[in-house]
Amino acid sequence: MRLYYLDESEGKRYYVRSALGVDEEVWNEVFNAIRDWSKEVMHLYHIPLFKELHASDLLAGRGMLVREGREWRRVKQKDAAKIFISGLQLLEEVAQKLSGGLEIINTSLPKDLGTKRNIDTLDRILNRIQTSVSQQNRRAFLIFDEGSEKQIAYLYRKMRVFNPVPSKYEQWDTGEEWKNIPIQNIIGGPAFRSSAGDYFLQMVDFVAHSLLKQDEQPPIPRIARYDLDKAFGILDTALNKSASTDDLKGVVRH
Repeated sequence: MRLYYLDESEGKRYYVRSALGVDEEVWNEVFNAIRDWSKEVMHLYHIPLFKELHASDLLAGRGMLVREGREWRRVKQKDAAKIFISGLQLLEEVAQKLSGGLEIINTSLPKDLGTKRNIDTLDRILNRIQTSVSQQNRRAFLIFDEGSEKQIAYLYRKMRVFNPVPSKYEQWDTGEEWKNIPIQNIIGGPAFRSSAGDYFLQMVDFVAHSLLKQDEQPPIPRIARYDLDKAFGILDTALNKSASTDDLKGVVRH
């Protein structure tokens, strides 16, 4: 079984969705690595473990996250940037250590090509998850951040039965342009959790936000100041690059 944690990030021009997949055999190892990183963040920046590290709020300086004695204050911009970058570095280091027990799948679609980019990114990423686990004869279980439950559950149920997939070679061996490939390796129905209490959802939020900031060009000053628009480049081994052969990082873009 592979557990996938999914989150999205939306900008003016792009809608991004990312999935962090962790094999059940190494789940405890990955969890402990993230928790140890969170403890280090607490030690260095005085951010309690119960505080959610939400990428957009963290980098924008929203929320009183830092506790010093009885006082609370905002995270300094340079510290927020360091935390953000170190979180992505952690995922890459864990992926290198595990050699296949962790994977990240990403989709990024321009919003000017349609009004349902959020649904389109979900469709694309569910198909890539299906492909990834079916190739390894595994099963997948999906965990989403709370919000859009009805929309996500509806598409999931539909794709379990009817999921027309176009051939990348213009037609399948049957001569048809589309083939129905239900996402039957994704089981159990999607679950929804609050990201405030889930380390994995917070980490995949970092991934989605880093991809969004790469794609949304030119970067705003506070993003450019700390090269955060280049932070997605930290990820390499962690990425499922076969998700799209049209992108060097495997990002699905159409």
